[in-house]
Amino acid sequence: MGQSDVNEAGLGRRRFLTLAGAGLLAAGTVAATSGRALAVSPVGRDPFTLGVASGDALTDRVVIWTRLAPEPLDPSSRFGMGDLTEVPVRWRLAKTESHLGAPSRWIASGAAVAVADNGFSVHVDVAGLDAGRHYFYEFEVDGPDGTVLRSPVGRTHTAFAADDDRTARFAVVTCQNVARADGGEFYFHGHDHLAGREDIDFVVFLGDYFYEFGRAAHVPPREISSLDDYRTRYGQYRLRDSLREVHRRFPVYVMPDDHEFFNDYRGGDLTGVGQIRRFNRALQALWENMPLRNGHPGPLGDTKNHLALYRRIAWGTNLDLYLTDVRQYRGTSLLGNAQTDDLLDWLRTTTATWTALATPTPIWWNGGNNGWNGFTGVRDRVTAVLEERKAATPATFNPVVLSGDIHCGIVTHVRRFRDHSSPFVATEFINAPMTSQTSNHFLPDDEIRGAYNGRYGYMECTAEPTGWKVRYVVGDQTDDPNGTATGQPPWHLDAGDAPGTVYQPVHQKA
Repeated sequence: MGQSDVNEAGLGRRRFLTLAGAGLLAAGTVAATSGRALAVSPVGRDPFTLGVASGDALTDRVVIWTRLAPEPLDPSSRFGMGDLTEVPVRWRLAKTESHLGAPSRWIASGAAVAVADNGFSVHVDVAGLDAGRHYFYEFEVDGPDGTVLRSPVGRTHTAFAADDDRTARFAVVTCQNVARADGGEFYFHGHDHLAGREDIDFVVFLGDYFYEFGRAAHVPPREISSLDDYRTRYGQYRLRDSLREVHRRFPVYVMPDDHEFFNDYRGGDLTGVGQIRRFNRALQALWENMPLRNGHPGPLGDTKNHLALYRRIAWGTNLDLYLTDVRQYRGTSLLGNAQTDDLLDWLRTTTATWTALATPTPIWWNGGNNGWNGFTGVRDRVTAVLEERKAATPATFNPVVLSGDIHCGIVTHVRRFRDHSSPFVATEFINAPMTSQTSNHFLPDDEIRGAYNGRYGYMECTAEPTGWKVRYVVGDQTDDPNGTATGQPPWHLDAGDAPGTVYQPVHQKA
């Protein structure tokens, strides 16, 4: 049988998680229950309205998550939990969905306590798993009159082993907004498409999972600031069927940008107690609502909390992916010293076929100053290592950059310096937004190989032994509940080629 770890220890000196090995402990939200009986606190209505999720998959473990909220948009009733302060939650995991009904076939099982102070969220780090395979899981709580209330069945996937040369395929999602400026709603047709796929290994949420500003279609319809406000906003977005289904079917890796907190916040130089308190509440809500391995961010108060979010995702021989946190440390530097050192060390030492740097804001030199281009020091250090590593090992070092934020899908390149004369050091794929709009219009030129103006959806990335592919899955009907998103012709990179050689098969290699 497998095991689960629920532990509030820190992550130690290295703040990123190497998502390929064993032995990391989860920093959990729930109390382990081995060796003691749980008092029964029955829940009167279905508490699993927000579904289930899994995330931060390693080769031998994965975090499974749920949050009890019979009324996820009603903070006045404590989201339907009333006077309850803690609720026992049982969980189980098996290799097939049918095995969940047979206790002898469970790979791991246990119980946890969902507590009010943590939004009745449950995070369980299930260990002792096999690499590179699907697992199925579910939760249950006691209902009234001896009934049992069960969650939807979730499906997850462990990371490929270090020597597994299978193709890795994943989706990138950014900038999803439900509230139009005219009072109407946007529709997640990209998630409609993604939720039905069988060939995706995992999903990366790379910033602006929701928006904090006030609009008529938002709940509440004003800019949010309290902990209950943030909990409600997460509830509103997670009630979208297709988004909830994506979480149910795929493990996710979550990296926030600014709007999960407040617009353009700079975590390294928050000013005043009010900003610090608001940041802490938003960070608490992020942790409560996502399947994160990292521990509880800390007590709410006047001292700034922290959640270790930058991390490495090693997925077999073909993919090594690093998620950068461009918000929590932003002040005089973009990433902070520790994250910068980790990132540079990773770039110098990774041996996967494809080295993918995922960052919420573009490194592309013309991508504005709201990110890397406003911090030329760290940008120059990163691009220098990219150039040096490619020159030293041109056949085996294949870098790509994945980003978002600017609300347009763009295929471009990272130049060594911020000018047209600098050499290319990586190809950058800027994600199309799920729904967020922009008035900018980008045209192909020497910098831009392709642009998806007015198209919304997600980005599919494929890492193969001989090539890298990106397909934009997009549509233009975010105002239409019956709209669709469709896959566009993919962009290709061939392993061993020089930066700047991205092409579509229908065109000559650039």
